[in-house]
Amino acid sequence: MKKIISIIMSIIIILSVSILGGCSQKTSTSNKESTNDNTIAPLTIKFSSTFQETETGGTILKHFINRVSELSNGAIKVDMSWGGTLFTSADELDAVMDGAVNMVALGHMPHLNTLTYLSFPGFAPGGSKAALDYFKTLVFDDPETSALIQGEAQKLGIKYLNVIAGGANAFCSKHKFTDLNSLVKGSSAFGNMDAAIFKKLGFKVTKIAPPEVYDALNRGLIDSTQMALAPMVAMSWYEPAPYWALDGTYAAGNFFTVNLSWWNSLTDAQRKVIEQAAKDTQEYTATLYDEAIQKDIDTVEQKTGNKFIEFSKEDKDRIWAAAFEAKAESAMELAKAAGKTEGMIKILEKAAKITGYNWKHQ
Repeated sequence: MKKIISIIMSIIIILSVSILGGCSQKTSTSNKESTNDNTIAPLTIKFSSTFQETETGGTILKHFINRVSELSNGAIKVDMSWGGTLFTSADELDAVMDGAVNMVALGHMPHLNTLTYLSFPGFAPGGSKAALDYFKTLVFDDPETSALIQGEAQKLGIKYLNVIAGGANAFCSKHKFTDLNSLVKGSSAFGNMDAAIFKKLGFKVTKIAPPEVYDALNRGLIDSTQMALAPMVAMSWYEPAPYWALDGTYAAGNFFTVNLSWWNSLTDAQRKVIEQAAKDTQEYTATLYDEAIQKDIDTVEQKTGNKFIEFSKEDKDRIWAAAFEAKAESAMELAKAAGKTEGMIKILEKAAKITGYNWKHQ
């Protein structure tokens, strides 16, 4: 009897060891498969940008490049072509649509005849972060407007991953002013390509391209103008026009845009890294531009000896009303031509709601 019991116990021990060994082997295989699933395959992103490496936009793209490398442990790299050397702003949409490049930081303003749903007002009041949140809501977060905007992109074979901040807008003048009314009254010739906005404010507008503005101010052909602060300072417009004010609106744009076929060919792990890097870069830009705005203000004040004028809330509201109405009218014209009127109305209604403006479609 003892011998039988001993034999039975031996069999149990052998079976237990076999089962445990099998479980151990299975667990080891499972871990190995899990590791393989998380391994990011090497990838090089062909990226074309019109930003110069040394400007603020270049700093933003470098942040993205570094984040992609960090998140992928060096497996994903970015082959960057700077300063429009590969494709200009006029060509970059076609380049990413055709797959000539994988990715661009798309400046959408030259392409509104194609990207109709992006023709809503391209700036917003309230600061860099407010403008970023405004774009982010319309293009990514709001279910109705994002479906329209991303759906339009998808039909063109592209996809938007993020939007980046774009800095402040400002007025400058040859003549001293204290508020919007005195600026308008003192401006016998206001130079700007976007006549519709400034005619609504009462300016006598002369259409003039930015590269010609310095000379026009210097020669007295115009006496005031408005544009994005950073290029105004970079082109030294403070020399002929020493009186300045921020207009209360802030830009965003330059969507990180990918070719959709290329994007769909990537692994989930590769897409996850690129999406996270793009999102991190988006958030980084708001604070970056706040610092750049203050630096530009300091430059103007040091060079001219004049402080920036602070417009009242009423003046800022008046500027935003003129900007929204002019841009909404233009957007509706584009939408009507493209057969997208209903969708554009929804986008403009949401844009107005976000910015606290009471817009009524006529």
